[in-house]
Amino acid sequence: MSTVPVPADGLRLLAEQSVEHAFVLADAAARITWWSPGAAHMFGYDAAQIVGRELSDLFTPEERASGIPAQEIAVALSNDEAEDDRWMQRADGSRLWVTGMLTALRNADGAVAGFGKIMRNRTDLQEQFQTLRNQSTALDQSSRRKDAFLSTLSHELRNPLGPLSNAVQIIRMSVVRPAEIEQALKVIERQIDVLRRLVDDLLDTTRIGAGKLELQLAPITLQALLNEVVEASRPQLQQKRHDLRVMFPEGAIEVIGDRARLNQVFFNLLQNAIKYTPAAGTIWLKMTTEGSEAVIRFEDNGIGIAHDMLPRIFEFFTQAESAQRIAPGGLGIGLALVKELLDLHHGTVQVRSDGVGQGSEFIVRLPLARLHRAG
Repeated sequence: MSTVPVPADGLRLLAEQSVEHAFVLADAAARITWWSPGAAHMFGYDAAQIVGRELSDLFTPEERASGIPAQEIAVALSNDEAEDDRWMQRADGSRLWVTGMLTALRNADGAVAGFGKIMRNRTDLQEQFQTLRNQSTALDQSSRRKDAFLSTLSHELRNPLGPLSNAVQIIRMSVVRPAEIEQALKVIERQIDVLRRLVDDLLDTTRIGAGKLELQLAPITLQALLNEVVEASRPQLQQKRHDLRVMFPEGAIEVIGDRARLNQVFFNLLQNAIKYTPAAGTIWLKMTTEGSEAVIRFEDNGIGIAHDMLPRIFEFFTQAESAQRIAPGGLGIGLALVKELLDLHHGTVQVRSDGVGQGSEFIVRLPLARLHRAG
């Protein structure tokens, strides 16, 4: 097969004028002897700074420590060429993802006269790959959370069915026992309330995600609303023998909001404190004003929250392992729904905890009614 003569001037112009590719020549000892303008642009060294140094100086410290440069040279000597795709290091210490080829250059006798290396900066491609990997990981995590959510949902929906069924049997067998009928009816009412709130939370989550939840705004006195929430939670408080300490100011604190939705917010936060505070614990419900905001605090001396969970506590389908141990089940949507509903009210919710076993505090802030009227 005939060969085409190589135009030396053309190769020189290609190497000198290409900015996207780095062309590097080295001697048989892998010391750099020539450095193209593209290499200077890519790595930040001019020829005077880099000529005479070893090719290995372009590698990251960890790859030099693991012997990767020597391994690449050995492959080139054995196979004439060695491909590489790896992180390399610029003059300023920053890194770039490089694809390239190291070629062993041989003279007419077959002896190695040096090496030639051609490289291209593909950091952009690597970043795209990393973004896709992160998205894939996030989707996997979301899928696992949803699977756990659906599994938990099936149990949560099933839990009230046993008491309801037992209550119905008691009613059927207690035609002449009004006291037993009354007790059975109370069981039914409590379990229906559990189901109703569970279904409401699920429906509201769907509505918010679809942008279809509409608020019915009206003036609300927070003391009255919070007292309603406390009374609705009284059976759970008594069952666990909690000491609830309510601290409200004397003057009425008024906001503009959807009464049912804010009731939902505060009920979820109080129930959260009840559920994750061991028996005979203490819960504080405090309210005050700060500037133009009403501030409501739910504090407890319960199981607390691990530091790594704090940034994710308001995400859907998120539950801490410690919470699952003390109160198995739960859908992981209550706190996320709280945040979404407060966002719709131009309010905020924050969480504080010194760690597991150190209790927790949830702080709700809502614009005062006078701010709405002034606007």
